[in-house]
Amino acid sequence: MKKNIIVLVSGGMDSATLLWLAKKEFDEVYAISFNYGQKHSVELDFAKELVRLAKVKQHFVVDIPHLKGIKGSALTDSSVEVPSESYPDEPPITTVPMRNLNFLSIAASFADVYEIENIGIGIHSVDSPYPDCRAEFASSVEAAINSSSIMVAKKKNRIRVYTPFLGMTKTDVLKLGLELGVPYEKTYSCYKGTLPPCGECATCQQRQEAFESLGLKDPLFR
Repeated sequence: MKKNIIVLVSGGMDSATLLWLAKKEFDEVYAISFNYGQKHSVELDFAKELVRLAKVKQHFVVDIPHLKGIKGSALTDSSVEVPSESYPDEPPITTVPMRNLNFLSIAASFADVYEIENIGIGIHSVDSPYPDCRAEFASSVEAAINSSSIMVAKKKNRIRVYTPFLGMTKTDVLKLGLELGVPYEKTYSCYKGTLPPCGECATCQQRQEAFESLGLKDPLFR
């Protein structure tokens, strides 16, 4: 039986690396991306190009309009500016409430219908301040998905939330991606949504630091 997976693809470094890893580890790869009112919606153009290059079986793009209506997140609230600073120790103003929970529950719906037994998400908690990037979150949501899955109830199998980057740093992810041949010049990570990227927001800084730690120049800032 073929091993299959649906990968959450945002257009950023982590999801691109996960997509290329999935191509290596699985027989059939699907992709899913989300338009949730993010200021940096340009990332979806990059996600579509990455998925095209990866030649996945099918790419789903899903609208989640309700997240934009929740006030307080710098990624979705027009009245809150994306800060030009590195990540704080606590959840930052760019946290979108329950974003990954929404993403994974929707991806699980597609997994149920298409009988996909793995859902891939490129979260890593070592250098990420987001609460929904922790191992505790991943194991909890996996339990919830399996307890509500029609496919699991019928086939008596199990859906796995595939999180190979937990315990890794951004540099570790980049190192793996370089080995896999990920086209990082086709990825986008800026929270401000500018072209070229701002180079000042936390995710731009973290990305550049990862490249610099390996003695490399980020292809988006050449």
